[in-house]
Amino acid sequence: MVERRGIDRRRKWAGLAAALAMAVSAAGCLGPNALRATRMKYNEAIRSTNDEQLLMNIVRLRYADSPVFVDLPSITSQFEMAGTAGFLGGRGNQFPGFANIGNGELTARDSPTLSFRPREGKDVSRILLTPLSAELFSVVNAGANLEQLLLTTIDDINDVPNAPQAAIMVPRGPDSNDEYVRGIRLLADLYQRGGLELKIGSQVDEDNASDPITATGLGGDDLLNAAKDGYVYRHKGDGRFALLKRDKGLVLKVRPGYVDSPEMLEVERIFRLRPGLVSYRVKSDLMENALDAPKPLDDGEETIYLHMRSILQILLFLSKGVCVPVEHIEGRIAPSTPDADGRPYDWTRVTAGNFFVRSSKHRPRGAEAAVHYRGHWFYIPQDDVNSRSILAIIEILVSLEDSEGRGPGGPLLTIPVGG
Repeated sequence: MVERRGIDRRRKWAGLAAALAMAVSAAGCLGPNALRATRMKYNEAIRSTNDEQLLMNIVRLRYADSPVFVDLPSITSQFEMAGTAGFLGGRGNQFPGFANIGNGELTARDSPTLSFRPREGKDVSRILLTPLSAELFSVVNAGANLEQLLLTTIDDINDVPNAPQAAIMVPRGPDSNDEYVRGIRLLADLYQRGGLELKIGSQVDEDNASDPITATGLGGDDLLNAAKDGYVYRHKGDGRFALLKRDKGLVLKVRPGYVDSPEMLEVERIFRLRPGLVSYRVKSDLMENALDAPKPLDDGEETIYLHMRSILQILLFLSKGVCVPVEHIEGRIAPSTPDADGRPYDWTRVTAGNFFVRSSKHRPRGAEAAVHYRGHWFYIPQDDVNSRSILAIIEILVSLEDSEGRGPGGPLLTIPVGG
């Protein structure tokens, strides 16, 4: 009898050990399996909701409503596991021919915590209202579409306008950008064919040279100090030198074989550039010398001055590509601009071929991004690659501006969503 009880006790402990081993083994796999099951889902959810938030703000601006941006600075996901194990036991003479190891229960739970932060105050002022820098065009070499960048981010090139009224919330009159679009499409085509190159380079500013300096007045320390501060001495003849500033910035280079091509000559005509040059400096017109009187057309500029937009102006410009329902125009829910005949001006022409947001009374099928606003659905179909890529470009530009440094921002709203 004592021997039987000993056997039963050993069987019980063996069953418990087996059940616990199964639980521990499952716990060891939980972390990697949870990562595989959740990371890409969070990744895709963030991407799609970012697109929807951006699209919603573009639609809001078309209605002259306020844009609102809510950031998701962090997601904290906790994986919890609980388990129980037991050995049912039983004596062999009670259940002949039946072997019972035991039973167990293992439960796992994902408890994410989402942190939201609305952008307000200085965040909005710095990111949305500050004009972009011309140096952002270096992202073209990373695969960004040149035509789309030139269309969305610039108000004018050398005073050739890109429908500046379209970057206003409620335009005072109709505007167009036909000549501008023709010029940037020629530029984009030349770039795609390998005729142009955008790069960061150094050039000497000949227009702001110092007064002539004799060679006897220069010493070794002068040359070293000038180089250290970004200056250089250039020989001007008769044993005299001038101190010039060496600027580092964006340069548009024209490759051999394209300098005198018909397309390049047309680009130079449209944007008032000096023909026949192999390179042009590219600067924002907020920089020094940008407001100087333009040179005559037969002489032309050696510098391409860009009047850059802010993120908010870019979004306002893109909002003109939203197809507004007729009843919203007739009911004055959305602002409209009368043309010469008194009919509502079709603003979608200024973004035609690059960005267009459709509208529907019913939820669309197969939309890449869709938002419901004022009783209608506004969406971009999956097959509209150009509009989708515009959204991607704006996301990149916002990220670049955001990376300049952001303060503590507004209040942080933390929401636990676990069961």
